[in-house]
Amino acid sequence: PDWDQATPMFEEAAKVFLRYKQFKDAQYSYERASEGQQRLGSELHAVKHLEAAAECACKDKRHDDACNLYRAAYETFAGIGKIAMGAAALSRGAKLLSEEGKTELVKSLYEMALEAIEDEGGVDSSSAGSLVVTSQDLFGSYTKLLVEAKLFQDAARNELRYAAFVNSLSSFNGTRSLCRAYLQAIVLNLVAGGGQEALATWNDCFEVEGFMSSKTASYAQDLLDACRTGDYKHFMDCVQNGGVLYELDNSIARLLKKVSEATFDQVASGVGAQTLTVDQLAQQGAGGAEEEDLC
Repeated sequence: PDWDQATPMFEEAAKVFLRYKQFKDAQYSYERASEGQQRLGSELHAVKHLEAAAECACKDKRHDDACNLYRAAYETFAGIGKIAMGAAALSRGAKLLSEEGKTELVKSLYEMALEAIEDEGGVDSSSAGSLVVTSQDLFGSYTKLLVEAKLFQDAARNELRYAAFVNSLSSFNGTRSLCRAYLQAIVLNLVAGGGQEALATWNDCFEVEGFMSSKTASYAQDLLDACRTGDYKHFMDCVQNGGVLYELDNSIARLLKKVSEATFDQVASGVGAQTLTVDQLAQQGAGGAEEEDLC
């Protein structure tokens, strides 16, 4: 067809079908309008129509179609080098499908988006600014989804993944983001009853520049000490009065506040006497530095 003439006709048809709730026909019209915009060299308008088509598919309960259309929107952006914008489109799709309760489809979109920005971050640090803004929303939203699905250890792994991403951006000073991500991973593992994973994360924190001198290190240490000694009262005092809640996302803070005396044993399980304190970790690091000097 003559896309100069056909494209606005498809756009108008989509609006009419949508007005009368003919979602399948509206979806088709938006898809053709998107194709027309691409052929005319307007990828931004093409993506706009793809997302409109996905919304129509979602209203018609054809969730797989909606998911594939958001993937196509990402590919369109990726084709012109707009990775962060493509990832943002996937995030919008994930949020829409999350409202429909399609957790597996949502996870697939988040995974695609995160892989995209991780690959881009490792290749082109000049794009760090837009990637960081996008990644904060993506990783945070994904963690929230996993928490709501009660997949706490998956959420903890996502926080560590975010920390690794931020650490890979040499042009971005992400110390605060790193500290917060590690603290949230520790808390999520504790809530999941994964004391060993919480300890492993805590011990890894010593390698994070600036962590051991931060407030987040003190908060994590206090929680781990309370778990190690099995002192529920001290644990809840740390939660309610120690300031840790201000360093956590709301969804994670709520989990910590809900720990009861009956569930505390599960939270504290796996946290034993091998827990290293901030001072012990500092001493361990100093010893390691001396050994390196002798080599």
